Amino acid sequence: MRQGRALARHAGFSACALATTALFVLTGCGVSSTSSSKTVDGAAIAGVSDEDLKGTTITMARFFGDCQEKTEGVTDLSKANSECTAISILTNKFNAENKWGIKVERMGGASWHSYYDSLNAALASSDRPDVAIMHGSNLPDYAAKGLLMEVPDGVGIDLSGSTKPALDAVTYKDKKWGVPFDTHAIISHLNMDILSQAGLVGEDGTYKLPTSPDELLQHAKAVKEKTGKNYIDIALSKDPMGERLWMTLVQQQGSDIISADGTKANMNSAEAKTSLEFINTLVKDGYTTVNHDYDASVQAFLRGESAVMYNGVWSVNQFTAEAPFKYETSDALMLFKDKATWANSHVWTVPVSAKPDAKKYRAAFEFTKFLNEHTGDWAIATGHMPATQKALDSSEYLNAPHRSQYLKTATTYARMAPRVEAWPKIADQIQEQIEATWLNGAGVEETLNSLQEAASSSLK
Repeated sequence: MRQGRALARHAGFSACALATTALFVLTGCGVSSTSSSKTVDGAAIAGVSDEDLKGTTITMARFFGDCQEKTEGVTDLSKANSECTAISILTNKFNAENKWGIKVERMGGASWHSYYDSLNAALASSDRPDVAIMHGSNLPDYAAKGLLMEVPDGVGIDLSGSTKPALDAVTYKDKKWGVPFDTHAIISHLNMDILSQAGLVGEDGTYKLPTSPDELLQHAKAVKEKTGKNYIDIALSKDPMGERLWMTLVQQQGSDIISADGTKANMNSAEAKTSLEFINTLVKDGYTTVNHDYDASVQAFLRGESAVMYNGVWSVNQFTAEAPFKYETSDALMLFKDKATWANSHVWTVPVSAKPDAKKYRAAFEFTKFLNEHTGDWAIATGHMPATQKALDSSEYLNAPHRSQYLKTATTYARMAPRVEAWPKIADQIQEQIEATWLNGAGVEETLNSLQEAASSSLK
């Protein structure tokens, strides 16, 4: 699970690939299209017949790890219990059951942290994947460079039943450039034993999360004084969790760090300052541990060192299985007037081919359609939230551990990253600079002014 989140942090053109072709060239640390022309249009893809599709082989680029020994030949989705086993079994199931005999082969074996570099290299060559996974936060960069096919009409892909966050993740400039697989967002993970010892659990056995910064500090003080534990664990070192919390608190105040039209940075607003100062207060007052990276944060929570953990839905299955205390979940902390929490999405895309072939495009879209239809199975196995309302409402999903405790996160509270090409670069800038305020004592105002300048330059 952690590795998937690391990709969300490092995703984008963070390192240069090593190939060039006539159609795509490398520019700086990314891939750029020198020609946006496509010789196969949506009508041609939709017009592919069942007979034409028979026996088509396509390649897939993905992360999620390797587990072939566990899943070879397995098509029973009840055996899926992780991202890797789930996507492997789903691929096996499609290969075994689709009526055209389409075969999906995994392309390459990129490690988690090098996936986007490997994808960039493939897209800059003549040997490109027919289907590729990516995060919704990265999709605008690829779509803007002409590297992705728009989802065509007439191939049976109906995204009207998608949740709003999932639909946002595949949308760029009012067009759909992928098929959503899930939404994954930050929620609250609760150690009910500590909260009870601190006197914060009601007679009904539930914990009502604070609804303002002052109330949170009161809860944190009670936990510290009565249990000696931290109130909240956040991966504040070498991880984007602090960045995500800062962005979320800004959004909860009715503002944002980039304008809605994606043209202007707003990094040094009053809301941005309030948010960053609050995180630093949590550190200064000893209510969180400042030097935890992601793995240390997870292990500290499982050891019972904090009452609340700021982490994503991807940890729910793990914590349910491993927590030695009474574990519950809730929507993310909502401390200001608006309700919002950081979110991203795994989305399936069909890259523009070096040798456009309507049959392969159609086969690729059939596979993405199949995966979207199984978003509920994926969500149960992984902890992620389904991309469709139908799957979200299903009894199978609702009966999975804790899922009913954060349904509004999936439909309403989840906020995708700004839909701008430069977002991966800007996200790196944010994490690096705001971490310095709590790790190295950098000034809040100076940091935000520096971010404003850097982000404004990136958006030009």
